[in-house]
Amino acid sequence: MTARITKSATKPENYFHPAYFYRSAREGMADFLSNVLTPHGRGVLLPAFIGWSPREGSGVFDPVLTTAAQAGFYNLTADLEVDLADLERRLATGAFRVIVVIHYFGRTEPQIDEIRKLADRHSALLVEDLAHGFFSAMGRGQGGRYGHVCLYSLHKMFPFEDGGMVTYPDAGLVSGQKSTAPEFATRVLSYDWRAIGEIRRSNFCALTAILAASAERGAKFELLWPELADGDVPQTLPVRILGDGRDSIYAAMNDDGFGMVSLYHTLIDAVAGDFDGLADLSRHIINFPVHQDVSDHQLQPMVDSFVRHLNQ
Repeated sequence: MTARITKSATKPENYFHPAYFYRSAREGMADFLSNVLTPHGRGVLLPAFIGWSPREGSGVFDPVLTTAAQAGFYNLTADLEVDLADLERRLATGAFRVIVVIHYFGRTEPQIDEIRKLADRHSALLVEDLAHGFFSAMGRGQGGRYGHVCLYSLHKMFPFEDGGMVTYPDAGLVSGQKSTAPEFATRVLSYDWRAIGEIRRSNFCALTAILAASAERGAKFELLWPELADGDVPQTLPVRILGDGRDSIYAAMNDDGFGMVSLYHTLIDAVAGDFDGLADLSRHIINFPVHQDVSDHQLQPMVDSFVRHLNQ
């Protein structure tokens, strides 16, 4: 006999990803770790490109410290893709219960499907850090589709002073987790995600075209990612300065009224001396704003400011 079809959905477990809201993503990360890791259990394996600042500390690493979890680090390539061989070598030690993958600047890690396979092979939980990738995950991008747990930093993508969210595609991981700022659910749902994603993508593509046409490209700077994958929504547009002077360019452009970003200008002490390529990148990377408040007529003046200070 054919199974009956109900008039509407009745199975709450289908596609159920419990969501919790916090004052920050790091608070949500700490909530996850404290409910999943045992005091003397396996630790957390993170990418080695993690920033720190005197004002904000380190968003993804601080919760590992506060929960006293064992930390390990794996290498990335020059364009911030995961070094799969290094990741697998460190997973093979059996020391890590959790793998963190960061989708830097909103670009989905290109090898995220292979990373999930490695996690399953080594009985580890995959955490997707989507602090920069809310719109990539909530739209047509691949971010947020492979992790057992997904972290979001709401204030980096919306006009909020703070706010974080954690979702659990693996609902079986939920035990004692509890929202500390549930009001963010209403605030986030009050925005047009698709429209925001479209303007961010449009700004990224238009700005990339202007930068690509610059005579200084290849001699004084290079685009970290000349193309944007289908479905990805950028947080910012990263550029690598080929010479010295990143800090002075950053300061001068902000003085000109262009909100440049340098999120990874200083790496955490825990990776110092072990990842020279990433340390070098941290001293040369700078990011252009492409958020939903940026208008297309502002892009050329911003590049003009960049080129002027780059040539000084």
